[in-house]
Amino acid sequence: MASFIVSSRLFSSTSSSVVDVPPSSSTTASALPLSWPQYLSLRRQRRLWSTLTTIPTTFAGLFLGGGYFASLEADPTQLIMGIEPMYVYGGATLGCMALGYLVGPTIGSSLFSLTHPSLSRGNPAPLEVMDREFYHRFTRKRVDPSFQSVNNPAPDFYGEKIVSLSTYRRWLRDQAAYRRKAMHGVPGDGVN
Repeated sequence: MASFIVSSRLFSSTSSSVVDVPPSSSTTASALPLSWPQYLSLRRQRRLWSTLTTIPTTFAGLFLGGGYFASLEADPTQLIMGIEPMYVYGGATLGCMALGYLVGPTIGSSLFSLTHPSLSRGNPAPLEVMDREFYHRFTRKRVDPSFQSVNNPAPDFYGEKIVSLSTYRRWLRDQAAYRRKAMHGVPGDGVN
C-alpha cells in the first residue's frame, strides 16, 4: 500500500502551473512491477555501471590500438593516402580509444542485466516496463526546446539528472519555470 501512495505521488506536484495527466488505463500505479523510488535507484545504479565500465574500455581501446599500430613497420617515405604513416597510426589509435569509449556503456548495461536477472528477464522485463512508463511520463512533461536561447537554455532535456523523487520534482519545477519564461511575451501563446 505504501508503494502505491509513493508511486501515485511521484508525478503529482504542488505547483499550480504543472498539471498532471492521470496515468493511462493500461499502466496504472498498481500494475507497475516496481515502485518509483526503487526504479529510480536501479536506474541510477545502471547508469553508474555504464559510466564506470567506460573507463576501462577506453583505456583498453587505447592500449590495444596503440600496441597494434606501434608494432607495424612504417616506411616514412611511403605515404598512406598522402599522409605520413605515423599520423595515420596515431589517428587509428585514437579511433580505437573512441571505440572503447562508445562500447563501455553497452558493456556496463549488459553487466548490470547479468547481475540483476530478476529485473531484466521476463516478458516484459520489469525494468523495460518501468523504462517505458518513465519515458512516457517524461516526454509528456518535457518542454519544447524550440524556444531556447543563449540566455534561456532548456533545462535537462534528456532527464539525465533524475535519480530520485526529489530530483524529479526539481526537474518538474525547472520545466515549469522554463515554460513560463519562454512563453512570456510570445504573442498568441498566452491568455488574452
